[in-house]
Amino acid sequence: MLTGEDFFEHKFVTKKNPDDIVDFYSTEDFLQILGVFPIAISFVLAGVEWDTERENTMSVHNAMEISFTLEEREEETADGEKVVAFFQKRERFKNYVPFTKFLMWDQVQCYGYNRREDGTCEVFHRGENFYGPMPVRVLVWLHSYYVIWATEKHINSPAFGVADLEAQEHQRSNIPLHALKDFVHRLSLAQQIMIESGKLAAGASTEDAEKSLKRLQRLKENPTTAYVNTLRKANLKRRQTSLEVSDPEAQAAIDQAFANLAQTKEGKEAATVALAEVMRQSGQVEVESTGVRYGGAYSLKQIKGKPIAGSS
Repeated sequence: MLTGEDFFEHKFVTKKNPDDIVDFYSTEDFLQILGVFPIAISFVLAGVEWDTERENTMSVHNAMEISFTLEEREEETADGEKVVAFFQKRERFKNYVPFTKFLMWDQVQCYGYNRREDGTCEVFHRGENFYGPMPVRVLVWLHSYYVIWATEKHINSPAFGVADLEAQEHQRSNIPLHALKDFVHRLSLAQQIMIESGKLAAGASTEDAEKSLKRLQRLKENPTTAYVNTLRKANLKRRQTSLEVSDPEAQAAIDQAFANLAQTKEGKEAATVALAEVMRQSGQVEVESTGVRYGGAYSLKQIKGKPIAGSS
């Protein structure tokens, strides 16, 4: 068994209302992101039994015990206003062999925010301590990266904290799809500008470019499965990152858009911004062009990687 303290810590800054952040972590809203898949969330909720003797404690399918505490700290600003300067939800997960008291692993995670002097909030996710097998700890650590990425995308999105609860729920349950749609929107816009300005790739007709644009627009409305691929080569210090989709027609539309955009400085910049943003959203912060495809702008490897959008 492995033990450890402070085994992960992630942060991001937001300008959103602190009350909305507290509501998010204090309700089942956060569970939609923590559970990743709707079927997993439904499975957990179906097996919840609240402990009538211990406060904020529940059993899940006689195999897991979840307990939590909520903590707030108020401070007075220079203007004399009282604000919640610190909020934390401390959650403990104890996993047992089903229907026994044999402990397999035990972990504590904390979620919350610290208010900064400029009024923004620094949201944090922290692994306070862990006891259990090394493979489980590694999986928990990897899962924490997805959770902070998805949480940042949701909290810093226009949908967060607004009255449209249905839109918020849809976004929380499919954060990767949100990222892919944003990428296709950026690429479609750049392609449309290229068509209207007449700056297309050599040998490409306006008709073909318009067909490619229509395929991109269909992909935005009905996304397929997409992957962020990361490959490290021995002669490179950095990772090579690429994007691919499972639908051949959609992949061809993206390839053609890259080929067209690579012909001008403005097109390359627009495509680079679109690709860099989707890589950043998927947790891949380094992007590198490696080959001569698409006019030397990008090289997309045919290697399955980390899924960033599920089938709609």
